[in-house]
This record gives sequence, structure tokens and C-alpha cells, in this order.
Amino acid sequence: MQSVRVVQERWLMECLGRNAGCEYGRTYGFEHIANAADYRRAVPLVNYEDISPLIEQIAGGSNDILCMGEPVAFEVTGGSTGGGKLIPYTPESFADFQKALLPWFTHTLHHYGIGSGSSYWSISPAMRTVDTTPRGIDIGVSDAAYLGEAALGSVAEGMAVPLWVVELHELDEWQIATLYHLIRADDLELLSVWSPTFLLMLLDALEEQSGALRGLLSDGGTVGGHSLAADPEALTRLQKYLKNTDTAQLWPNLKLISCWEDAMSRPYAKRLKERFRGVPLQPKGLISTEGVVTVPDIDGIPLLSIESGFYEFIDSTGTLFLADELQPNEIYEVVMTTNGGLYRYRCGDTVRYEGSRDGVPILRFMGRSGNTSDMVGEKLTEAFVLQALRGMAGSAMLVAQPGERPNYLLLGESESIGSMLEEVEQELMRNPQYAYARKMGQLEKVETIIVPGLMRLYIGYKNETGNRVGDIKVPALSTDGEWLKRIKRETP
Repeated sequence: MQSVRVVQERWLMECLGRNAGCEYGRTYGFEHIANAADYRRAVPLVNYEDISPLIEQIAGGSNDILCMGEPVAFEVTGGSTGGGKLIPYTPESFADFQKALLPWFTHTLHHYGIGSGSSYWSISPAMRTVDTTPRGIDIGVSDAAYLGEAALGSVAEGMAVPLWVVELHELDEWQIATLYHLIRADDLELLSVWSPTFLLMLLDALEEQSGALRGLLSDGGTVGGHSLAADPEALTRLQKYLKNTDTAQLWPNLKLISCWEDAMSRPYAKRLKERFRGVPLQPKGLISTEGVVTVPDIDGIPLLSIESGFYEFIDSTGTLFLADELQPNEIYEVVMTTNGGLYRYRCGDTVRYEGSRDGVPILRFMGRSGNTSDMVGEKLTEAFVLQALRGMAGSAMLVAQPGERPNYLLLGESESIGSMLEEVEQELMRNPQYAYARKMGQLEKVETIIVPGLMRLYIGYKNETGNRVGDIKVPALSTDGEWLKRIKRETP
């Protein structure tokens, strides 16, 4: 097997050679770059704001800007300072996704014996209208499209929920149609979603929409213009489930759940395991809209996808490293180069290096580097707050509350939140900057608010602001002023 460095440099040189004639390539002399060291000297690190004017040109109709030719699609991902980030895709960037995802897809199905029954894939855009750029290029890509046409055909054949359901834009209709088909799928073998909160939300909706679901399964009916038949056997399974909430009553043949399990998704993945006892959970890797960083091997170990991009890593001192230079247990911010026109792009994701397998780095997702709250110099990070809230029951979140007397609000679903306040405060005091701010009176003590249905409320809020339901991560730390206003408006 070739070394990681050899594979990475080969990928990089092919990418630069292909795009040497574009505006960006001419600006930074791609044609004169002979190796990775030249590339790192010649091309600057960038964030989204640095290249957003170029992406706007591409969306407006210009060719040969970041890549040769025109993109085949765009996707919108999490907000920048100016709103959502528009990411272009080329045929080569889709091929890079497939290099990573197809082996995982094939090996996973074979390993768990999945194939004779049905599967559920969280296919985007659920409840979202696909838009286009001024030149008519789609903004919005189906998750399944990243697998390619051949694999998409395999996925579509065994889908428990038909594709028309993702075209529904009303939450109630989408939930009812999705759950109706899932309840009927007693041969369901695989649940593949991105965020575990997505499945938890569907399980909550099973009870909330139980009246409508019982009516459909008993007598049939229409949802979103589609006729749905009665199914007495599925109705019996639903009624049994509603008595004891045992998911095995609905899906006795379920063999695997695939979803995020690291960082802010960890507490929700734990809750999912409790709801699906005995069903293996395979953690998804670090797969973002911008590109693939890691995919799990058959043991669920997140390995760097060395043939899907060129990767660099920034440590806490600002020093840059290549994939074969990482140190055990150090945390790094990921810098990626992609065939979609992102060159030395700081994507904001952080990973911990946990060694290697067959020479390929093992990288555990730790959270977003930019999710930091610093009202008075306390510098709380997502990873630190996540640890401080680990003892909380149910969903929990710390929300920054600026003002003349700034402090933090501790949101939780359980009435036990009050008894946890002192413990959380003490955990936060382990951060010396936070402790100093509290001692000097710059920060008031944490306050608590019980928010029933916190997870669903947050998902609904983010969905209203353009985020895909299946992609939404519920953070442990929020500095979103609009979210703070929503909480105060909807709680006593």
C-alpha cells in the first residue's frame, strides 16, 4: 500500500493540473506547482468569506473561476457571517464523495447482512424547496445523489419510504407520510440518517401523530395528494408499540442504525441506543457539504478519506501539519482542498488524532472550532460545555445572554434541571477565564429554564431558517440571539 503522503500528493497534483487554467489557478500559479510543499507556499489559507465573491460570480454565470468549466450543482450549508454558504460541486467532486462512500456503503450492507428487507435513508431535501442559481443550476442535492446513479438505484429499490414524501413541505404531512410507510415496513433492516435527533424527533411524532396514523392504517386516506391504503397488520403493530414504546414491535428485523455519534451528537446517540436496544449503531464519519474528511471502517473507526481530497491540520498554536505528521491525542482544525474549487479551505471542523490503522489516520470529530462564546473574556467552547452538561438528563443547552449583567441560561427538558445547576456551574468554573469573570462580577450566575420539547423546538427553529431537518445538530452551546429571543418568547 502506498503511503498516505504519496496518495495525498498524487491527488493534489491531479486536482491542480485539471484546474491550472481557471482564474484562481492562474492567480496562484498552479501550473508551476510541483509538489505539496510548493502548493502550501504558494496558496493562502482561506475561509468562506475570502472566496464568497468568487462563488457569487460562478452562481451568476461566470465559468473558469475556481475550477475549469461550470459546476453541475450547488448546495447550501451552515451560515457564515453573511448567511448560508453556497458550495459548488463539479463531476470530480461528486466522484470524490463516491470514492469514500461507495466502499463504506457496500461493506456495511455485506457485513450486517442487509439487502433482503427494506431500508430508510434520510433523503434531503425534506420539507425544502429546491432552488436554482440565475443560470439555472440546481441549489439542493439529494443525499443519495452523492452515491452515484448505480448505488442510488440500489437504494431506491429497497426504500421503505417513497421519494415523493421528501417533496412534502408541511411538517405534519411529512411526518405522517414518513411514519405511515415506516410502520408498514415490518421488514425494515437499516435506518440511515445524519443526526440522531432526526430519528428521536420521528419517534416523538409517532405518539403525537398517533391519531392520524391509526386512522390511515385503519381506513386509508390521502396525504399530500397521495392515496394511502389501510393496513390492519401495521395498525396492530402500532397499537402494541404505543402501549410499551418497544421499537422491536414495529421493526423486528432492524439490523443497523447509522448516524452521527460524536461531539454534540453523543448524548442524542446515547438516547437512540436506549430506544433501539440491541440494535447496533454505526457512527457516520465527518462528511460535510464541502467534502469528505472521514468515513467509518467496518468497526466504526473514523479513517481519513485520503483519496477524496487533500488535507492539512492546524493545531492550537497555529502550526500546520500534513496527515502523516499528526501527534496522538492532539486536536486539530481541518483544512481541505477539494475538486469543487475549495483550496486550503478552513472548514471549521476539529478532530482528535487517535493513531492510525494500516497507516491511515484515525480522526475523531470533536466539534466546530468557531462555536465559542466570549461575552466578557470567558472563552467557553462547544467541547468544554459539552463535558459540563454530560450529567444532564434529556436535551440540554447553554445559551449566552448578553446585556448589562450578562450570564448564561441553562436550558433543559427535565424538571431536574434545578438540581443540576450547581454541578454545571462548578464544571464551568474549571475554565479559568470563566471563573475569573464570575469572581470579578463580569458574569452573573447561570439561570435555568425548563423547555419541554427543547430538541424539537430547536430543530423547528433551524428548519425555519433554511436548514435541512436531517442535518440539524442540537448544540451544547449557543450564542444565537434570535434563538434566545425565541426561548424567552415561548417559555414563561
